[in-house]
Amino acid sequence: MDVLPSYTPEVLPGYDLTPATTCLAPLTRPSSPVHFLARAQDHKNYRYCSKRMELDLGPRTWGTRLPTYGKSGTVEGTVKVHSFKHVDRIVVCLIGKLHASHILNHIPTLSQTHTIISREIEVWSAKAPLSSTLAEESQLRFSFTLAKAEQGGSEADSIPPSATVQLNRANGRIAYAIRVDMYQRGLHLHEMIQTEILHLPRTTGHYSRPFIPESGNEKRPSISEEEWDRLQLERKSGKGSKGQSSLVYLKEPELLLPQDLRFPSGEDIPFLLCLPTIPKTVSHLLVQLVRLSTVQTCAGAIRQAKIVLEGCIHGHSEPGSYPKSAIQGTINSGEAEKDVSWSFGTLLLVLHEIRVSLSLSTTGPS
Repeated sequence: MDVLPSYTPEVLPGYDLTPATTCLAPLTRPSSPVHFLARAQDHKNYRYCSKRMELDLGPRTWGTRLPTYGKSGTVEGTVKVHSFKHVDRIVVCLIGKLHASHILNHIPTLSQTHTIISREIEVWSAKAPLSSTLAEESQLRFSFTLAKAEQGGSEADSIPPSATVQLNRANGRIAYAIRVDMYQRGLHLHEMIQTEILHLPRTTGHYSRPFIPESGNEKRPSISEEEWDRLQLERKSGKGSKGQSSLVYLKEPELLLPQDLRFPSGEDIPFLLCLPTIPKTVSHLLVQLVRLSTVQTCAGAIRQAKIVLEGCIHGHSEPGSYPKSAIQGTINSGEAEKDVSWSFGTLLLVLHEIRVSLSLSTTGPS
């Protein structure tokens, strides 16, 4: 059974945990999609205050500096009003926005903002029949569910996580906020409280590894279509170095990974590399976990790859020599609770893939 992870500052997305009081940010960082953020008033509760209002989002359950919610989480809170004088109505809003910019000479340009979610609840109105009763209680409750993006999402029943993606030529940020608006009659000023919240839809669970024999075990794994996904390696043509020659295969080498190709982060994932024709040596073998980040800007889609981890080869007698036709190994799926794949349509994507670089020789290394 999946359980919620313990949210700590170490596994939060890569942006400041303490919200700024203005929308200004360093030039090389994405601008915040939400503005004029309030600061919590104490260290035990998520409580934010203005002149006549107090927003309470409950105790610090996870110990994070910002209120944090998981998949389909419920954002509950109360608004305490110290005075209803001249107040026309009070509205609580849940806001989610994506902000993307193209980077030119280290300066964000061609910025654009997309609305992920926008909902509001009118918690008090002077025109409502029970307005006087609610005013006496002064505790106005509200509740939102973090699900179903307004538009642009790849899945109709989910919204992307809070995140910052910083690339060389683009950046993007997804942020959510709770805002309380007090609308007043006449010439009185409009009063507002707004604070960012974190949406981190992540779970941890037990991962059952398929059977692979240990090093030295003569038994071969029973590989069936139900247990493995077979992926053919793409052959790249090029001039080989001295002492190397091309091999004629009955078919292309295959990479075998556990079925479904969906793995939790922080686990060792087994793999098999099947070579139809057995060479004398494998002069080069590299298995890597790569993170692919894509930000869609007004100037086009900017994509950047980053190597996360390298795999480990098991069961060979000496470096570069593999007497068996199936090379086995493991590769870690990244940092637990942090290295996850997600997307919001084609506007912002963070995906992971396994890359294999393989060179074979029939004459041995020169």
